[in-house]
Amino acid sequence: MILHGQPIKRLIEEGHVLGKNYVQVGLRGYWPGEDGFRFMREHGFHYHTMAEIERDGWEAVMERALQEVSEGLEYLYISLDIDVLDPAYAPGTGTPEPGGLTMRELFPLVRRLCAENNVVGFELVEFNPLADPGYTTSLNANRALRECLTGIALRKKGIDEKHYLSPLTVEHGRQLGN
Repeated sequence: MILHGQPIKRLIEEGHVLGKNYVQVGLRGYWPGEDGFRFMREHGFHYHTMAEIERDGWEAVMERALQEVSEGLEYLYISLDIDVLDPAYAPGTGTPEPGGLTMRELFPLVRRLCAENNVVGFELVEFNPLADPGYTTSLNANRALRECLTGIALRKKGIDEKHYLSPLTVEHGRQLGN
């Protein structure tokens, strides 16, 4: 049986992707359930739940995920499932689940993934524009893609700074700490 929420499971089972090369961030709600977590452990997935983020803090979990991504991979393909975001930021998804990532969490992660790795593809999935009457999801999806492109440009320019923030927007000509 082929179900809606199982494209990654099929990629793993069919041998197209190794589980150890898969990193997922932001799992929450009632899915994947006990069988899903067992499958992910058996196949060596790296995954981080919102409960882990709540317990350990975003910065710590983001660093773990970035480290896992960089372990032994030559190329990185990013599949951004828009429903990783809290529905306040992405109501235009088929599977909204409260308690997701915020934009302040997602943007630095995407920017660093793209700045610190050899990205060969970026896709945005689970976006339903018909469920996005205020264009909130569209605006945030567009910005996520631009954060990826910014990261790729920083990498190509050789700019290596942990947070990849523009000095213009951080300092903008004033003394910090005053």
